[in-house]
Amino acid sequence: MWLKLGPTSGLDRRVWQMALARAVNTMGLSQVISFLGIYVVETRGYPAWVYGMIALCANVGQSLASAWAGDLSDRIGRRPLITNALFVRAGFIALLGVQILLEAPLWTLAVNIVINSTLRGCFEPVAYALVSDVVRDDQRVAAFGIQRMGTNVGWAIGPALGGALSLVMPYGAVFFIAAAGLVITGIITLGVEDPVHRTGPAAPPSGAARSAPAASGMRDLLDALREGLADRVMSMLLIGTFLCALLETQMFTTLGIYMTTQLGLSRAEFGLLYTLNGLAVLVLQFPALAVIRRLGIGIVLPWSSFLDALGFAVIGLAAGFAGGALSIVILTCAEVLFDPAQQAAIAEVADPARRGRAFGVVGFVSTIGIAFAPLLGGRLLDAIGGHHVAMWLAVAAIGAGQTVCFIAFVRRRTQVRPLGAPS
Repeated sequence: MWLKLGPTSGLDRRVWQMALARAVNTMGLSQVISFLGIYVVETRGYPAWVYGMIALCANVGQSLASAWAGDLSDRIGRRPLITNALFVRAGFIALLGVQILLEAPLWTLAVNIVINSTLRGCFEPVAYALVSDVVRDDQRVAAFGIQRMGTNVGWAIGPALGGALSLVMPYGAVFFIAAAGLVITGIITLGVEDPVHRTGPAAPPSGAARSAPAASGMRDLLDALREGLADRVMSMLLIGTFLCALLETQMFTTLGIYMTTQLGLSRAEFGLLYTLNGLAVLVLQFPALAVIRRLGIGIVLPWSSFLDALGFAVIGLAAGFAGGALSIVILTCAEVLFDPAQQAAIAEVADPARRGRAFGVVGFVSTIGIAFAPLLGGRLLDAIGGHHVAMWLAVAAIGAGQTVCFIAFVRRRTQVRPLGAPS
């Protein structure tokens, strides 16, 4: 089997430290971020496509930051980027809360949302590269599964807590609690030993010289993209990842607006759906890792992609909370299988000396998908939102394309190197 699951015992302590950091970080942010679309559309009265455009700009910023940060972390180390991004982002999250409390103009909120998303790009790919650095090949699936569990501990608590808090305090005030979570996460990451020895400057040069590194970073990004798309194996991974991000993001953007405006769920009820997702991950992640070990990544990647498409198709049949809960369970089953398998696949095909670059480029492509997802979902919601089955079948079609891409990825990878061959 390709990249079989290794035991969780004996994992480097940094795997657990980063999982804890993800749990605290996600718990804080999911209290507020999961309700941003509802706030803009329902509370402020803007069309869904307007929020989609804001999210598009924000995620383009994150995608560029992901590619830049991943490549830079190969030279200056992982921890400086992770920790500094968390502390700076805490300040902007608190500022966003103030803006919401003061009902600031939408364009000012949009600017802050873009900055926040860009700072997230300095965390995600670098954190995954750090975990990949400190484990053996046979431990990667388990290590990435534990990262997913950390993230979903946060999702199990954050949205439900945020929904409950919004009943007793203004929505903007909840952002201060989220900011405190980011500060705590930054403190946790200060204790993580950096696996990369610094080989370049820790900070960009000042003055007029800054434009040269910026231009160099853009050239590096374009070179990495061209290199990946020209590769028969990597191209399918990149395209499949883009489609996966375009699909899965609907769960955190379009689904919330749909459930509250079309099916009449309250924010608190919708928050419970995210809690169900988080709790289901905690229950299912370890059994899912055993399934990946038994079947192998080559089987799990296409089938979990198909299961993802099925979960979104089921949303169109939902008539209330119970139907939404069923779709969430199906989507969670797909998530706990796909995510660790995909992260392990990235690490397996990457050059060990440029692992941050590989995670950065995949993160860039993923975030481009995330960027366009709210706009696509918003347009579908505005156009055919009243035709529930047709709308969610259109969303599920993205998952069908994702499935085809990962079937091709597995076949091409097998042709290049037999499954299970040493790295």
